[in-house]
Amino acid sequence: MDYSSTTPPLPKWVIAVSLLLLAVACLSTMATCNRIERVEVPVIQEKIVEKIVEVEVKPPLPSRAVDYGDTPDDLVKLYNGFQIRTTMEASEGKRASLERKDKGAYEIEYRLKLRVPKASDTLADLATLNEQLPAILPGLANMMPTAKVSGFYHLLYKLKTERVQRYLTRLKRIPSRHNFFDCETVLELKHPKSEQRVLLIQGEMDVVSDGSDGDRMPEYDEYIANSAYYQPFTSYGWKKQTDQPNPLLSRWEEKLSKATNSSSIKTLKAEIADLKARSFLIARKDPFVVVPTSFVLARATAYRPRIGDYCVVIYGDKIYPAILGDSGPTYKSGEASLRMAQEISKKASPYNRPVSDLTVTYIIFPQSRDQPFGPPDLKKWHARCEEYLGKIGGLGEGYQMHVWEDLFAPEEDATEEDPS
Repeated sequence: MDYSSTTPPLPKWVIAVSLLLLAVACLSTMATCNRIERVEVPVIQEKIVEKIVEVEVKPPLPSRAVDYGDTPDDLVKLYNGFQIRTTMEASEGKRASLERKDKGAYEIEYRLKLRVPKASDTLADLATLNEQLPAILPGLANMMPTAKVSGFYHLLYKLKTERVQRYLTRLKRIPSRHNFFDCETVLELKHPKSEQRVLLIQGEMDVVSDGSDGDRMPEYDEYIANSAYYQPFTSYGWKKQTDQPNPLLSRWEEKLSKATNSSSIKTLKAEIADLKARSFLIARKDPFVVVPTSFVLARATAYRPRIGDYCVVIYGDKIYPAILGDSGPTYKSGEASLRMAQEISKKASPYNRPVSDLTVTYIIFPQSRDQPFGPPDLKKWHARCEEYLGKIGGLGEGYQMHVWEDLFAPEEDATEEDPS
């Protein structure tokens, strides 16, 4: 029996109805889609901004290295007051492989213009820096007619000039204008009656903080002793009087233990032996002045200053007795101990000079020292300075020397400071 059957075709009206229903459904769907598409969206309008672009027009490559010939000067002022003008001379040479072997192809020539100052040699000149000086020392008027600019002045500026030249050649930091012009004059004077000689120096005043003495001061000031230029020695020294060790001895022994250079070891050993055997002036406690070592070591003359010579320092209307207690750099003039510097200016310190202008007058009495040296005797120093001032006419009316208080004297014996 055959169970297969054939599906009879749909009637035409059914097909027509189905197509009609399908068309209606499509129209409904399209309407919905149209509604969604009609949702409003903000319209962003484009704004055209005009932009100006600067285009760098680079110059063409040079046809040669430089325009050979004169080049403009370049002028600059340095930190130390020097004004430097430089000029470069360029010329065309050989190939680089050849020129690098020729030292003359790349070299510098320096020319420093330097005016060495003329020394003051009249009383009027001296008075321009301290108008009271003729009244303080009336005897100057009798000595100035035969005054002579000392060879020590010329030696000082010779050494200064040579140092500038040497530093310039080695491209080192050359001395400043201030330090070059630190001395107004050095005069050799002789009183016509007493024949007392005087070495007069006029200049500034820098500060020296050196010196130590275990006998009088077994402890030292860290602030001073740690300064860059501090030394526990002064040229003026004497045999120790007690067993109290120098306060800097242990520090020097520590330096020796760490030293490796044979020259340094030799120097430190000699200094340690000196610290054990002698005492020295103390700059913060003792009034003294310093002259260049070149003066002290120069060929002996009747005017050559020596360590221990008596001297008087004049600043404004003040007169201070002192001794020549130390020597300093050969090329530098005008230094005094911290004790004297702080009497002139309370702001003075190892790092701050009391007087920058050339207004300090140093009156040194050559060959006046007393030997053997011993601890400072301020009463004796005052009397000896007064004695030598008397030999050149004494102080003018109304002027008196400062009286130094002995800071190490027992309180009941300490000299009262002159109230004037």
